[in-house]
Amino acid sequence: MDNTAWKIEVEETHGMDELNPKTIELGKDIFAKINRHKPSIFNKKFWSATMMEWSMKNPELKVNMFRFVDVLPTLQSSASVARHLKEYLGPVTKEMGALFHWAASVHPRSPRAFLTSVGAKFGVGQMATQFIAGHDPRSAESALKALRRQNIAFTADLLGEYCLSEKEAEAYLDRYMEALTVLGKTIHRWPESKPIIKDHPGEATALCISVKLTALYSQCGPLNVEKSVEVLSERLARIVRKAREVNASIYVDAEDSGNNEIIYKTYKNVFGSEEFKNFPYPGIVVQAYSTAANGIIDDLLEFSKSRGTPIAVRLVKGAYWDHETISCEQNNWPCPLFKKKESSDANYEALTRKLIDNHTLIFPAFASHNIRSLSHACTYAELKGLEPKHFELQMLFGMADPICFAFRDKGYLIRQYVPLGEMLPGMGYLIRRLLENTSNESFLRHTFFDQDKIDDLLCQPEMKE
Repeated sequence: MDNTAWKIEVEETHGMDELNPKTIELGKDIFAKINRHKPSIFNKKFWSATMMEWSMKNPELKVNMFRFVDVLPTLQSSASVARHLKEYLGPVTKEMGALFHWAASVHPRSPRAFLTSVGAKFGVGQMATQFIAGHDPRSAESALKALRRQNIAFTADLLGEYCLSEKEAEAYLDRYMEALTVLGKTIHRWPESKPIIKDHPGEATALCISVKLTALYSQCGPLNVEKSVEVLSERLARIVRKAREVNASIYVDAEDSGNNEIIYKTYKNVFGSEEFKNFPYPGIVVQAYSTAANGIIDDLLEFSKSRGTPIAVRLVKGAYWDHETISCEQNNWPCPLFKKKESSDANYEALTRKLIDNHTLIFPAFASHNIRSLSHACTYAELKGLEPKHFELQMLFGMADPICFAFRDKGYLIRQYVPLGEMLPGMGYLIRRLLENTSNESFLRHTFFDQDKIDDLLCQPEMKE
């Protein structure tokens, strides 16, 4: 395939010369409204924010701290917690203060190890509660209701990484059925569940759930595509039947490139079937950091036409960049992702325009914390004559409330992606969020921590490869 095939040029249409200036104008207004108020993850009143600040200043500390956070849920005794803390962080904690250095240098068998263990678990637990709304649907109800009270929509995500057995897969499926049952009984009765924006397709119901397909089948993988699609289609269909019964909408998450073929085939297999072709606006995720994203959207447009009813697409940048690029380098594989963040940003904007141009076939949802990306989407939609009811913006729970509220106050619907789950299965998600927020290229880091120049953050991205 021609290596320039993924490049998408802006068409010469009326008003396009206004796009970039108006995007910057809206972006500056959003920056003025957030007024540098830091969300909790960067607010130094929170212990976890202090940890993030240390990690951003010291790369070695960052790597070792996240290694410790990753292993912590599996440590069963105070001695093991103290031993791992000392091994991972002992050599690099002097700059973090005397108390932390003392905690990271205790002998694992000493009485002080108990205090170290309690403190470490409390700190990591505080981090987790900023990103995870509850350990199960019932415990998350208050957080979900609070979002609706603030005129913020949500999609609930049940945390879980790849399963290793069919017993685990069935248990994960049961969790989806339980979540739909529990939330379906309560959410529709809330006064807060009335539509935030009238006639908005995403507000036909207040209950929305996101589905991670690979956790529903233990043998899912690129070497088992046909069987994976068969099994996952049956299991996703069970979830969709339950969603229809309790009046819930659905998004199917994209994952790593090796499994996305299975995910898209399963999605089309289920929602293109006679049973579910009229299911309203079933959502699917497209990752802009993938060089194949443009072709995927073309395929989804054709699917929507053949289905006869519109679908929804959540456009994201992507969350598996580190894992996939490292795997490709180790195995000498061609990388399916853009290697530079600016290229992903530029592709995101090009795909944004494509989705808006085809909004009668695909209801677009733009998921990002990048003020430039979101401002570009809102500006282009306005130039094309769309109203806020014709699209939505999506953000992660606990990540960027000032940005969320600023766009909400402009009249746009914001949907937060809200994880539910226990600490252990949620650790992979937590680590990805921490890595995203502390990376050198994180928009949130530059917005709320590094105090970069606004003009630089709002600069139009260009393809670099």
